[in-house]
Amino acid sequence: MSKKIIKHELFEVNVPAGTSQTQFPIPDLPNLRHVQLWGIQSYYGGIVPNSVISNKAVVSKADFKNSFLTLVDYKGRQFLNQAPLQMFQTIEDNLVETTLPASTQEKDFKSFCGQAVNYPKSFINVSKPITPVAFDQVFLISVYYVDPAEIGEKKAGLMNRS
Repeated sequence: MSKKIIKHELFEVNVPAGTSQTQFPIPDLPNLRHVQLWGIQSYYGGIVPNSVISNKAVVSKADFKNSFLTLVDYKGRQFLNQAPLQMFQTIEDNLVETTLPASTQEKDFKSFCGQAVNYPKSFINVSKPITPVAFDQVFLISVYYVDPAEIGEKKAGLMNRS
C-alpha cells in the first residue's frame, strides 16, 4: 500500500462590507476539484488577523462562533450539514483572549475520509448577520487533501502516517 501525500490549500469566503446576508457561498476552487478531503482547519481574526491571500480582515471570534459549514458532494448530498465552524478551529492563542505573552497551542485536528467536495455548491451560514463593518472581511479556511491523480507519486507534502 502506498502512502498518500496530503496537500494543503488555503482559501477565503468573502463577506462584503456592511452585509446583512446569512449565507456565504464557497467560491469555485480549481485546485480542489475532485480531490479527496482529509481535513479542515478554520481561523478567526484573533488567530489570523489578515488573510495572506487578499490581506482582508478575517472575521471576528464573535461572528465566527455564529457560523456553520455545509459541504456538498458531487451527487448533491450535504455530507456535512451546518457543522459549527469553530469545530474546525484547532489553533488557540492562550486558550483565552488575554494580554499575556502568546502561547499558541493546536487542538484536535478534524479528519475526513476522502470525500470529494463540490465547493461552489457548499456554503457557510451564520445564525445572525455578521457585525457590520465598513470593509470586506473573509472566512479563512485550510483544506488538507489528496489528489487521486497523484496517488503513488513521491512528492513533497504532509505525509499521512496511516
